[in-house]
Amino acid sequence: MTQSIIDMSLHSFKSTQRLALGNVTNTHLSTLNIGSNNVQKLRKLKIGSQNEYLKEKESEKEMHHVPEYNIIDSYLIDDYNDTDKENEIPSKRDFESRQPRIGELPFKEITNVPTNNTNIAHAKKRPISAQIEHKTPKKIKAEKIKDVEECIWDDLDEEDGNDPLMVSEYVNDIFEHLHQLELLTLPNKEQIIKHKNITHNRDILINWLIKVHNKFGLLPETLYLAINLLDRFLSKEEVTLNKLQLVGTYCLFIASKYEEIYSPSVKHFASETDGACSIDEIKKGEKFVLKALKFNLNYPNPMNFLRRISKADDYDLQSRTLAKFLLEITMIDFNFIDVMPSLCSAAAMFLSRKMLGKGKWNDNLIHYSGGYQVSDLEPVCHMIMDYLNNPETHTELRLKYSSKRFLKASIISVQWANKVKQNGYDVMTLNE
Repeated sequence: MTQSIIDMSLHSFKSTQRLALGNVTNTHLSTLNIGSNNVQKLRKLKIGSQNEYLKEKESEKEMHHVPEYNIIDSYLIDDYNDTDKENEIPSKRDFESRQPRIGELPFKEITNVPTNNTNIAHAKKRPISAQIEHKTPKKIKAEKIKDVEECIWDDLDEEDGNDPLMVSEYVNDIFEHLHQLELLTLPNKEQIIKHKNITHNRDILINWLIKVHNKFGLLPETLYLAINLLDRFLSKEEVTLNKLQLVGTYCLFIASKYEEIYSPSVKHFASETDGACSIDEIKKGEKFVLKALKFNLNYPNPMNFLRRISKADDYDLQSRTLAKFLLEITMIDFNFIDVMPSLCSAAAMFLSRKMLGKGKWNDNLIHYSGGYQVSDLEPVCHMIMDYLNNPETHTELRLKYSSKRFLKASIISVQWANKVKQNGYDVMTLNE
């Protein structure tokens, strides 16, 4: 009897508790202004119908999703960082086909939001390039280059106005400054020749530097800066043969600290010399080289000029890869020491376009190369062709660019140069 009364009391208490909790829940939902539809969704989720609920949520996201942006998202830069495009400044054209990821938003406020369902459906099919590139037509500008003829070129920088990475407002001033710097950082070939047997010894040293550079996986800018520091140091100081490798190690170590995000430690450089120099010697040599050069590392890297010309070449991957190989030839061969980096970059792009059977050196290429006409490129182009037709001097360079990573650029270039020589073609007027 007593037990029955206790059970009835507990049952009545639990019913009252459930009723009270239900009232509290209903009151809380009404306070949050949750409609009946959302309450049904919550109940579906509670009983385990999660798939149906998630599908409804995804359909709501699609109705309010804005597919067009006026800026480039920051995560696209990480997608651009691959082995072949290392350290290259991303362009809008590389990113226009990239769709934004779910849950990621641009840094700036989104504009041009569609206001109804019709516009939303139309916006989904509309490519991003249609919004950015076709707002205003490209401007045609004219200028007179080196008192030769009037050059009419397209303003390709205008389409990068919404891309802060391309700094289109300052790009002309930047490259004008780089053209001034390349005159100040040019090595003195006459002073370097004073070193005994320097041509042969320098070729051996450069071949070793390319091997170490490739082993560490460093950027092309690092190698170019290291070679420039080496040549400028040889222009100021007399270096004996037994110290030449040490100077090359110092310069590559300085260049890697200047250009790389994660530079190899001094221990790695010391180990690559096979005991020729210690860690302390590298540190002392670094100070000595920097003092001799007065800490002037403002070298206008030729890769900057090559990227600038690639804009006029529509950023073609094949021509740029071939031009990289030809440009690296001009950086390591002794005959090109006193040639400006911008001229070497223009000549490399000129020959790479010839290999691919492209058209003439048009006004856009003239303007974005820095104003170099075909007549200006001819001496450097013939020097590059002579290098390709001669026996191998820098084996590590050709081995490096014979891989699939670089589209076998060295093999293609050497075979093409041999055919041009055998058939007696004029490389400057070829394919025109």
